[in-house]
Amino acid sequence: MLTPVAPGLPVSAHSVLDVVPQLPGQSAAAALRETAEVALTADDLGYRRFWIGEQHGVRGVGGAAPAVLAAVLAARTDRIRLGAGGLLLTNHQPLVVAEQFAALAAAYPSRIDLGVAEQRSIAPSTAAALAGGPRGTFAQRLDELCGFLRDGTPGRVPVGDVRLSLAGLPPPVFVLADQPATAVTAAVRGLPVFLSKRSPEAAAAYRECFESTGPKVRPYVAVTVGVVTADSDEGALVRFAEYVRVKSRLAAAGPRLSSAELMSLLEPPITGRERGRAERLLDDPAHIVGSRTTVAAELGELVRETTADEIMLVPLAFDGLVRSSILRTVAAGLTRNVRTVPRYAAPLIATA
Repeated sequence: MLTPVAPGLPVSAHSVLDVVPQLPGQSAAAALRETAEVALTADDLGYRRFWIGEQHGVRGVGGAAPAVLAAVLAARTDRIRLGAGGLLLTNHQPLVVAEQFAALAAAYPSRIDLGVAEQRSIAPSTAAALAGGPRGTFAQRLDELCGFLRDGTPGRVPVGDVRLSLAGLPPPVFVLADQPATAVTAAVRGLPVFLSKRSPEAAAAYRECFESTGPKVRPYVAVTVGVVTADSDEGALVRFAEYVRVKSRLAAAGPRLSSAELMSLLEPPITGRERGRAERLLDDPAHIVGSRTTVAAELGELVRETTADEIMLVPLAFDGLVRSSILRTVAAGLTRNVRTVPRYAAPLIATA
């Protein structure tokens, strides 16, 4: 039995968002293996969900296909819910998304989530490569997606001529919101919302505008926050500074640099300027950095401030072992007893 000791929410009301970090020189198979191990750790520790974020054309990030990766991770884990966090709905045709996640929900009943978000900015070349027809607004595509999933429910007669393939009990749809207006878009449709930043204003607007679509439908707010932990506050700062060092150098690198050139770029140790930037970022409410007691206390404060029903953690590290360690330390801060021995899992097919 896991006994909560910190104020706020138990481990089971915390989830994990991963973007499949991939360092220069690291194979895609190796990056995927690391993310699978992090998912196993989250499953073993009792976290509620493990979502994959969709990003395209971002150096150091491999999470461009959440539906495919959710299927891979669902096959490797036992209990934890898998899904997209969030699938950028303005990049995809709603029917395709509905069919992909209906198939996942059929294969893994009660374990699949569909978190959707709006693409705010994207390179024109990437947008052109992803375009599959008239884009429409995020709200229009959200309504279309929910309509396809709803019409696929057993016993319901579809509206129109399009029928959802592999229709069954649909996965729950969540809206990832980065501003109050998007939170309200979720609220008026009776959908749960995941706030991408610490925003009491967005949470309040969502709850105020929420319109229930059924007797059991109530407002549901989750808040996403980046987290770095270690045995001490100073150790956590060292980890965070290393993450900032790598991320900032990859972001500043020229678009045509080879993998070897990028690896050389990352070789020099952290500079005073990079450490200073990491220290300044400690004041950013989007990050929680510290020892397990510090992090547990700040997570409790986050819950009180936003009245969140759930916290989505983003372990800020490129190394999969460090991301798993962060999840273990957070869980240890929230409970007295935490299982720390990973269970056996069959290897991935990929071996490169």
